[in-house]
Formats: sequence, structure tokens, C-alpha cells
Amino acid sequence: MKLLIISDRESDLSRLLSQNNNCDILDTTSAENADLSQYDSIAILGGVSEKALIFKAVLRKKLEKFADGDKKIFLEFVNSFRCVYSAQPIRIFSNRLVACDDVTDKIKTGDLLDSHYNQYIKPHFLMPDTIPLMYYHKHTPAHDNLGAAKEEIEKGDIALFRYDNILTACFRFCDYLKAAFAPKSRWDSLVNYICEFLNINPPSYFPENALTTKKTLNQKFADELDNCINKALHLLCNYLVTEDGSKGVYEGASHNIHPDGRRIRSDIIRTDCVGETAGAFLFSEDEQLVSRAEKMYSLCYGPLTVHDGEYKGMVRWTEEAWEVCYQDDVARAIIPSLLYSYLGYSDKYLDNACEALDFLCKTTCKDGLRPARTDVLEYLRSGKSIYDLKNDEHGYASAHYNAWYSASLLLGYLTTKKKEYKEVGIKGLETLMSLYPDTVREHSETSELCRLVFPLALLYKTTGEKKHYDMLNRVFLDLQKCKHISNGYAEWDTGYKAVCFNNADGECSLLSKNGDAVADLLYSVNWLPLGFAFAYHVTDEQRFLDAFKEIAEFFIKSQIVSDDDMTDGAWCRGIDLDRLEYVGIPHDVGWGPCCIETGWTVAEITMGLLIGRKFLTNNKKHNFS
Repeated sequence: MKLLIISDRESDLSRLLSQNNNCDILDTTSAENADLSQYDSIAILGGVSEKALIFKAVLRKKLEKFADGDKKIFLEFVNSFRCVYSAQPIRIFSNRLVACDDVTDKIKTGDLLDSHYNQYIKPHFLMPDTIPLMYYHKHTPAHDNLGAAKEEIEKGDIALFRYDNILTACFRFCDYLKAAFAPKSRWDSLVNYICEFLNINPPSYFPENALTTKKTLNQKFADELDNCINKALHLLCNYLVTEDGSKGVYEGASHNIHPDGRRIRSDIIRTDCVGETAGAFLFSEDEQLVSRAEKMYSLCYGPLTVHDGEYKGMVRWTEEAWEVCYQDDVARAIIPSLLYSYLGYSDKYLDNACEALDFLCKTTCKDGLRPARTDVLEYLRSGKSIYDLKNDEHGYASAHYNAWYSASLLLGYLTTKKKEYKEVGIKGLETLMSLYPDTVREHSETSELCRLVFPLALLYKTTGEKKHYDMLNRVFLDLQKCKHISNGYAEWDTGYKAVCFNNADGECSLLSKNGDAVADLLYSVNWLPLGFAFAYHVTDEQRFLDAFKEIAEFFIKSQIVSDDDMTDGAWCRGIDLDRLEYVGIPHDVGWGPCCIETGWTVAEITMGLLIGRKFLTNNKKHNFS
């Protein structure tokens, strides 16, 4: 059997189709002059270009004659063939492919496949006896399988179909490895299906894709942890705006991956990302990285903080949202500098952190909580003072928005002994725990649990009271119910009460139903390395040490291994815990499962691992190996 591949450049798919086959590869111009009769089948890869392929008349006539001889043709991102022609390409954002039949042994009816920020051409017409194989659906409230009947699946937009001796993909597929299509095993299986259709040999091996995770530990735990931390620090350096760190760090890389593998970087400078990344650099104890951290904190505590007037001490959200303050974001920005004092490194940033805490304290409601956020514009419009908040009975009872704020206050107290920080910090956490487990959930119950470990460890450290130890113990035990064999923690939401559950056009949880083997590294498990490490530091209990080592092992295994400096050493948001592969519901308006967030994810994980490593190595009675 001899295969002809018509493609204007090399791609993942051309390499795989030609791997074990007698094959020629011609560009579209050369194919016009080729003798097609010598070939038994043809694969035409139009997805090498952003513009769907339309054949010149000479080549079109030759190809249709070839098809008239009952020889097989595979068309990828080809606008017109036979009576089928298509609309102009549109961008696919949160759409997912759904199999409407059992396509292969690994692609069953209802199975979901992600093709990321793809381009799609919708056919205007279909040939008689067309057999649909997959449809694009805009809203798929499921993690792995839509669980819908064939009739429901076929209400989407047809994306893969066959008729007679023609197999057609209406989307760009040829660089699926570069673009990290997921789950990878299903896409590899689809390549085998194409080979079977063309009557050619399947590939004997499939290269890894752009978001491959480490998956295994090959050395001693301590060495693996060191390597993991170093890779993450290197990754963060690659996102610095300037090499010295003085202009901060970019927010990260968007979930949306182009079909040729290009990533879309977010150029927004967020104060929390800058402070969190600076924290990872500080605790690396590397002289050059510490120098960068100092310059980054000069930005956070300099122009990104208000230093006079009514809003003195307000830390700005971003360079764009200049007059907006989220106390959770402030807390995550300043906590590393507070820990730097608490752990005895330096009080260099303590006065700056206290300026921020003073503003937050004075704008906190009676129950120790603040609203989700405060906007200067709101108070300008109303003529009210932001300090009126202290007379309000209730803030927003969500760990997502307030738990780490309370933690920052308690850290401030432990380093300064300022009683107001202690009183407000304790009140906030006791308010949350008086409602627990029915706090206001943003993404999931798991997220709330993960957010509470570090603050409650600090609460117990602050008071030493049994009731506060019991709070930490209860949350830790409840969290273990979400633990997966991978040592990650799966998303769970009793009663599905989270604000972002099953959203289609806003911020969206990764959870579709309880029991999904999916973890959230943006809103949930990223808080656990620091949380478990600090709980161990406070209690000296073996179970917290074990929990830290297990979550560290999870992050070592889930770290990305890539030739791309913008992804190597990173973690993305949504990981399938069974596969250790980044895949999940892509409906979030900004931060889907394949996003890379420098602050919330990479820096928080790295700082937690660094501090946990410090606690472990400083306590000689526990074996660190």
C-alpha cells in the first residue's frame, strides 16, 4: 500500500501517518502535477494553515477522479469536496468534541475530546448516507463523558464524519501534539482510526504532547523535590517582565492554545502574582532570585499601593484595575513578606505589610470579614466612606475571599503583637467556622477546605486553644474524603452549592459531578503545600508531615516536562487525576484547565514546597529522604 500526504508543511499528523508506511509527501502545488494513480490512499492536511484549504481546479479534478475509483481519502480542514463545502473558519473557545458513536476502543459514545482554541468550518451541506462520528458542543457539563443519547449529541455541530470512501475532519487536527489535545489517548486512538480507514499501518509509537507531566519519581524524594522546585523557579523567571524583576511578572498563559501549539500569554500585571512570585524567590535563598524579589516588592509596596489620602494602605488589584481591592489578593501578595519576618529572615517588608493590613482592618465588617472586593468608584458614586464598612454586620462568608485575609492578620500579629490584627483575624475565622461546612463556596467545597488549612494552622498557633485545634482537625479530616490515589484532592461540592458550578458564560468550576477525578490547581490543591507544611510546623504531628510529603509527590508527578520554556516546570489549572493529564471542563471565561497562572498556581505551589522543605530539613527527628 502506498500513501500520498498532501500538505504544505510537516506536522505531527504527517509524521505519524508516514511513520511505518510507504509514503510520499507533496505540497499542494506539486500534487497538481503528480500521477495519483500510483497511490492507494491520500491524506490531505489543510490544518497546516489558518485558512481552510480550497483546491485549485486542476488538483480538485484529479482528486475527485481518484475518489471515483473507490480509493480512500482523508480530508482535514478542507473547505470543499464533492458536494460538501463549508462556512468560513470560526474560532472554537469552550466547545468540546463529543463522540456520537463508538469510534474506537478508546472513543465511546458520549466521550469528550478537547481541541482547545481551534478553528472549525461548518459544512453547509452533507452527502447522502453521511455517517457522523463527532459533534462540537458549546456547553458540555461533564468531565469525561457527556452521558447523552445519540440524538442529543447530534444537536451539536458536526465535526468528524465519513461517507463512501471519504473521511472528513472539519477542524485543525494535524498538530494535535503541539496543541496538547486531550485526553491524549483518545486522540492517538483517532490517528489509528484514520490509518485503519486509509488501509495503512498505524504508528508504532506516539510522541508526548506539549503538556506531558512527569508522572513518576525516579530518584530519592529529596532529590526529586529539589529538581521540581528548581524547574518551577526557572519557569517563573521566564515570565518576568524584565530580567531584574522590577516591573513584575506576567499573569501567565491563557488556557487557549492555538491549533499549531502557540500559547497566548496574559500581559496583565497583577499585584498578587507579583507578590506571590516574589515569595517563591525569597524562600529559594538564591542570591539572584532574592534580589529580584526585593525589586518585585518595591513594585508591590511602591506604586501598586496607595500611600496617602482616604485609601492609604490600599493595595491595588492590577495595573489595569487600579482602584479595586480584593483582600484575598492582597493577602496572597503580602503573606510571603510576612512569613519572611515570622521565619526570622528579615523585617524588611514588615512596615509595608502593616500599612496594607491597617487599611484592611479598618474596612472590615463586625464579623471579621470583608466584602468580596471593594471598588473606589462605588464609594465615589455613593458619597459614602469606605470606612463605613466597619459598621456593617456581615462581610462575605467565603473562605475563597476571606480565609487567607484572616491568615495575613494573624501572621501580622505573630510578628508585631498588634492586638487589632489578632482580634479581627480570630473573629473572621471563627465566623467562617461557625457556618462551616456551609460557607459561601466559589468553585467547590474542596476549594473551601483547601483554603482553610493554612489559616486554621495559624489560628491554633496564635491562640493554642483546643477549640481552634479542633477546627483544624475537622477540616483536615474532611479534606481527606476528597483524597485520590494519586495524592491529589478531587473537586467535590456537597449539594452543588458553589457559585461557579456549571456556569457557561462566566467563571466556571471544573466540577461536573461529585466523583469526577479532577483536581483544581488554581483554586484548590495549590494551597495545600503551605497549608500542610504549616500545620506540621505548628503541631509537629506526623500526619501533617505525611500529608505534605504526599502532596509534594503529587506536584512532582504533575509538573510539566516540555521543550518550551513557557511551560516546562509549570502546572496548569485542571488535571485529570486518573491520567495525570491536563484536561477538564473549559467553560471558564478566562482560566480554563490548561491555563498557567504564575502567582496563584506556580508560585504558591513552589513557595509551599520551599517552606515545607525548610521545616523538614530543620527537624532532624523526621527522616527526609
